[in-house]
Amino acid sequence: MPSRGYETIGLKPAILQRLQTATDEHYPGMFLPSALIMMMNEIKRGQYSVEMHNLKIDFAGRYSSLTLRSDVKEWLVENHKSLKEEYSQRYRADSFTKFASVFMINVFESKSTSRDYVIRLKEADFRWLEEEYQKRRQEYKSQFGIYNFERFADLFLKDLFNRVNAAKRILTYEEI
Repeated sequence: MPSRGYETIGLKPAILQRLQTATDEHYPGMFLPSALIMMMNEIKRGQYSVEMHNLKIDFAGRYSSLTLRSDVKEWLVENHKSLKEEYSQRYRADSFTKFASVFMINVFESKSTSRDYVIRLKEADFRWLEEEYQKRRQEYKSQFGIYNFERFADLFLKDLFNRVNAAKRILTYEEI
């Protein structure tokens, strides 16, 4: 769809600044329109969803324009049609411009929230897994036909997660 062109929307200065700051946090060195394309695609793929957050928004100042790819604008229009009433009640976003502003801020806030549930590990955190691979290499080769570290890690970690989940169910008195 990018070949169909570009469109502009108006944003207040405080909103534009907030969106640019969020872009710098999540996609360092990227322009806001490009970050919105990536986030739209992530949301469409179901990596996270846009939730309504408690926002205090400054709608003061003169409008400035933001140029977006036309498919991003269409996505905003689609969301405006489906969420218009909810956003109007909660944020007093009675126009498309206000809706788009609040919606984009909610997109970035939802991205931040989704990152809170991600496990961040460094390579050094997996040294124990490499040691386990060396210990169990022959066993896994003969039992499961696993010859490389990646396949070993997948199977070994899956087994660990299954054991943790079974322990949780036992400790909370659930049926297995």
